[in-house]
Amino acid sequence: MTSLPAASLRETLRCLHREKDAAYRDAWKKRGEVVSIFANIARKVDRLEYVLDGAPAGHDEAAFDTAVDLLVYCIKYQTYLADVDSGVAATLFRESRLDPPFSQGYAGFEHLLSRVDLPAFDIGDQTVADAIARVLKRFNELEVCFIGVNAVRPPAVRLLHLQSLTDAAACLLVALHR
Repeated sequence: MTSLPAASLRETLRCLHREKDAAYRDAWKKRGEVVSIFANIARKVDRLEYVLDGAPAGHDEAAFDTAVDLLVYCIKYQTYLADVDSGVAATLFRESRLDPPFSQGYAGFEHLLSRVDLPAFDIGDQTVADAIARVLKRFNELEVCFIGVNAVRPPAVRLLHLQSLTDAAACLLVALHR
């Protein structure tokens, strides 16, 4: 059973995504995985790293807003990977009745959002600093998929790292909410 605060957060994320999807449409992926999607995630992670280093919150975006955006981008990125790889699509959408493209509109996003584990809001002792450090570690593991001789790693490998980053972003949201 989903706790009330987690259900409320999930509903807030769903509404936010619908609103932004209507306004921005496919801008989040328009220039591809590396230039658009990964770069958007990198900007959010960089902002969180600066928060960890003591940078003040911006006047237009608090750490919580950054964490929300990061989680949304991570989920959207999963839908994109499902569009480019049938194995990833089977892994993520096998039990759904959704048809590709999964990254268009909001159905694919909402399916994956419903599966995100939002830890209980009233338990756990992870600090915000620990949660941000975990996000940074998981992002660095994903980033390796695009660096060096072995770049670009297969979509299934990128998905595993992305799912770890998604989980870390969800835990960060909970830590920030507490």
